[in-house]
Amino acid sequence: MKRLLTPLIVALLLAIPVYAQVDNAASDPDAVTDEAPLVPSLGEESAPPALPDDDVPPPLPAADENAPAPESGAAAAPETSETEQNAPPVLTPEQMAQEALAEGDKEVAQQEEAERLAKEKEQAEMEAKKNEASRIDILELIKSGGYLMWALGALSVLGLMFILERFIALRYNAIMPRRLFKQIAPYLEPSRFSPMAIWAICKKYRSPAARVIQAALLKIGRPLPEVISAVEAAKQDEAANLYRNVGWLTLVSSLAPLLGLLGTVWGMILAFHRVASLEIGANRAEQLSSGIYVALVTTAAGLAIAIPVALFAHFFESRILKAFHKLDSKLLPLYDVMEKQEGKPRISLSQYQSK
Repeated sequence: MKRLLTPLIVALLLAIPVYAQVDNAASDPDAVTDEAPLVPSLGEESAPPALPDDDVPPPLPAADENAPAPESGAAAAPETSETEQNAPPVLTPEQMAQEALAEGDKEVAQQEEAERLAKEKEQAEMEAKKNEASRIDILELIKSGGYLMWALGALSVLGLMFILERFIALRYNAIMPRRLFKQIAPYLEPSRFSPMAIWAICKKYRSPAARVIQAALLKIGRPLPEVISAVEAAKQDEAANLYRNVGWLTLVSSLAPLLGLLGTVWGMILAFHRVASLEIGANRAEQLSSGIYVALVTTAAGLAIAIPVALFAHFFESRILKAFHKLDSKLLPLYDVMEKQEGKPRISLSQYQSK
């Protein structure tokens, strides 16, 4: 038994370095496997006898340097190359500094733009507040004018009413109807003169011009100066009737500013009275300015009423004067015929009305 165990132990001792070298070759394919194993030389005499093939394991093949790399290593190489391609490029310090400066400039530009927009918004709000503060509410202004604003409002309504009435009454066709002169023209010829026919036409077209012509027809047979005097008297009466409502407009245009001035004086009195009764340390200037501001409302209202009413009154007066000047030119043919009727029998009013 001792003879058999001794060779087995020696063989195991020799096999251990060989297995260790094979493991290192498998883990490191580039390792050199041609070197001889570090096995102590026992000499030819101490070498154990060879074991049978069944008892000794076959030696492992040595790793070849030119052998191809394992498949796992080959598969890992492409993955490493793709990662390197997708990785961001490495920036130099100069490039990093330039990028930092660009980002800083961008932030500064954004901040300046935000500040500019904020200033524009603030300026727009200030302008809107300023316009709102400077805007005057007419309705509130009228309400703050006091009780005299009611009188001024009544005057304005009265003036507007008479303006509309005079526009209708002072039409040229209402003062001198065109059909009146057109129809009496044939009867103003000396051969066809007919006072009765002219009177009937004047009665049909009642107007200031018709009444003036009727006044002239009542003086048939009288001298021409007497006829002209009767015509002038009739014209004055008609003018007085036409001027009657124009006189109301003149009155409104004169009275409105006086009422406005009265309201302003009264408002000033109240303003100074309030300022005088304020406590010590109160803002007297503000109270006085607000009182004067309200007091001047009545004067503005009076002038606003008087100015247009005065303009319309002057317009209507000029229209009346032009109408009567035109009537004088239309009566010239009648004067010629009446002059030829001097000394003939007169026709009374009852005779005209009976016809």
